[in-house]
Amino acid sequence: MKTETLPYKNIGGFSSAERKKSRSAKLLSLLDYLNKANFFILPMAFLLGRITLFDGRMPFGIAIYAATLGMNINRIFISIAIFAGMLSSGSAYENELFYKLITAFTAMLLINAINIPFKKSVGSHLRVGIITFIGLLVPEILFIYLQGFYMYSILEALLNAFIIFALVFVFKNVMGVLDSPTRIYSLTNEETLSIAIACALAVSGLGPFYIYGVSLRNVLCIIIILIFSYKAGTGNGTAIGVIVGTLISISSETSTAIASFAFCGLISGILRSMGKVGCCLGVLMGDAILTYIITGSIEVLIIYEIIISILVFLLIPEKVMDAIVSRFDTKLFSKGDKKGYSARIKEITVDKLNRFAIAFGEMAKTFDEISETRTITEKHDITAIFDRVADKVCRDCSLCTHCWEQNFCNTYQIMFKIVEKLDSKGWIEQEDIPKYFLDRCERVEEFVKSVNNVFELFKVDMVWRNRVGESRGLVSQQLRSMSKVISNLANELNRDIDFKDDIENQLILELSKAGMKNVEAIVYENRYGKYEITLSYKGCGGRRSCIGNVEKVVSGVVNRRMLKDGSECGLNAKTNMCTIKLGEEETFKVITGVARMSKHDKYVSGDNYTFINTGDGKYIAALSDGMGTGHKACMQSKATINLIEQFMESGFDKDTTVKLINSLLVLKSDDDSFATIDISVVDLYEGEVEFVKVGAAPTFIKRNDFVEIVKTASLPAGIMSDVELELVHKKVDNGDFLIMLSDGIIDAFKATPDSIKAVQGILENMTSKNPQKIADDLLEEALCACDDKKPVDDMMVLVAKVWKSK
Repeated sequence: MKTETLPYKNIGGFSSAERKKSRSAKLLSLLDYLNKANFFILPMAFLLGRITLFDGRMPFGIAIYAATLGMNINRIFISIAIFAGMLSSGSAYENELFYKLITAFTAMLLINAINIPFKKSVGSHLRVGIITFIGLLVPEILFIYLQGFYMYSILEALLNAFIIFALVFVFKNVMGVLDSPTRIYSLTNEETLSIAIACALAVSGLGPFYIYGVSLRNVLCIIIILIFSYKAGTGNGTAIGVIVGTLISISSETSTAIASFAFCGLISGILRSMGKVGCCLGVLMGDAILTYIITGSIEVLIIYEIIISILVFLLIPEKVMDAIVSRFDTKLFSKGDKKGYSARIKEITVDKLNRFAIAFGEMAKTFDEISETRTITEKHDITAIFDRVADKVCRDCSLCTHCWEQNFCNTYQIMFKIVEKLDSKGWIEQEDIPKYFLDRCERVEEFVKSVNNVFELFKVDMVWRNRVGESRGLVSQQLRSMSKVISNLANELNRDIDFKDDIENQLILELSKAGMKNVEAIVYENRYGKYEITLSYKGCGGRRSCIGNVEKVVSGVVNRRMLKDGSECGLNAKTNMCTIKLGEEETFKVITGVARMSKHDKYVSGDNYTFINTGDGKYIAALSDGMGTGHKACMQSKATINLIEQFMESGFDKDTTVKLINSLLVLKSDDDSFATIDISVVDLYEGEVEFVKVGAAPTFIKRNDFVEIVKTASLPAGIMSDVELELVHKKVDNGDFLIMLSDGIIDAFKATPDSIKAVQGILENMTSKNPQKIADDLLEEALCACDDKKPVDDMMVLVAKVWKSK
């Protein structure tokens, strides 16, 4: 019989690679288990298992074991850590240690058994507490029964069960924090107290562990008190001291530890304003005072343990202490949390605004691409003219085939020559047509008439196409301006605001001393480096008697002259609280005078003006002259002035403002609609003036000894679809005058060789320091220069006097 050898196939076991992969998976699984929560829980379980109460009981390990019910934690490791702690405790009650281990083991089994119906849920604190209470009390009662019933033993068992019941609540709070380490909100008071108790218990679990005579437990406790006193203040430092001292006294029967740790935390917190050194001195002073009061000679805390704790404390970086304490100090955390949320909201807002800006920019780019305006005649335009003429004149002609098929090239050349004449003259006559075409064409008159008609229609169509293209270009400008405005807003929001916390606190203190109640203050520097202060307080109840006092107090604190923004009262009748804003007093002030007259007495003036104090150190004077006179001119200039007010007060820059107004005037109507734009922006801190002129008359700067002329060459807004700005900058000083005019004033002196020089000479001869009188006198001089004192146009004079505040 022939034996057949079958091919070998490995159908069982693992290859070397698979075994390596399996070992790696197990290692990763172990590392995954040893996460941050277990990293804290396992050592804590070990230390809590070591703690022995005065009656020899060890209840704390069972409490932390029960607190892990419902969590994704392997309780086998927790129980091992607890038993290891109990075995390493070195308890004086070693003869009962076996009994304690059996009790703990039985209690853990019962707790798991009772929890089986609720295994898939985390469970409330109360339910877990009741399960633990029953799970511990049952084996305790069983052992008491086996040893003989004693009322004292039963009371001890009940007390032990109640301690476990209470501690479950403590450790459940701790587990809740550890189970969500990325939580960004501040801890509740219960969570803070629970963590403090758990940490103190864990430190107590170290027991009398000495290194060269130094108690590690005492050193750690003092360091904890120093950290919390330094970072969280007197109250938290004292509370931590009481908790630590209480738990140490329970486990070591040293009652003076409570007073010692609590008093050290109190004094250390009081001296925290001196920094780390102050906190360290506080602990030393607290221990010295208690030693003198309680014992007189025997120190409560060993001095070299305090010194070692101080040295370690001084070496701990600030960031580490902030990370430890910030979650426990609700006030500190909530402040940082608000800043964190504010930063996130700011980032989201800035990102969205930048996206909007990009979107508007892309829309503007798209409109640019489709908004080309052109003049005739491109090749496809010529072809269109030819086709329409041929369709009207040549289609039923007997020579159509001869001209448009047999001699197509010659006919096209003739047509191109005709189009050249159309471009140059705008129409054609028979003399403009080549002779050999005239001799051959049977419908010359009809051909000439049709070409002129088609070309006329084509020109009208081209005008409207260009108008649409121009409108698209203007829309593109507006979209680009909006993109720029939104981008600037995003940059403004993204700017870090430097809040002055120390000044805020000082203001609250000083205003409270001055009689203000419930004071709140916000102080920051704006982008120009000037203080802006917002105050909220309960003041005089609307009598306005508190403003002067507030300005005086605030000016004294910040060492700068601060004035209330605006003249209205800041009282909120519903809350009876005043809210006011103060800004630094400007170096310069501006006062204005205006004089104007319309061309016709029965009509309104076509000139309009405004002046605005923006509140950020800028004063704006603006004048606009509408096209022509009367109501229509008034509406144009009024619309321009209204837009200037809205845009400039909203923070638009001058370039964006002028371009938006220009595009709106171009799109406003089918007929001509334009207006001049004349803007003077005075920097009230630096004494600089920026002039923006679009088709406006010259502005004059009257100084002590001469008059300077400021002028630019540009068309009014609303004529061209694109406008280019030419900005002029000048310095002004105390007592200088800015004189802005409409062109009606200049035109009044047209009989003179140079009307601008004539106005300049009149202003140089004026000696008045009153801006209103200068405006009235200049208007009167212009009227006198007109025939029969009849204005040649609407006239306006706006005079702004710049003076330096004391």
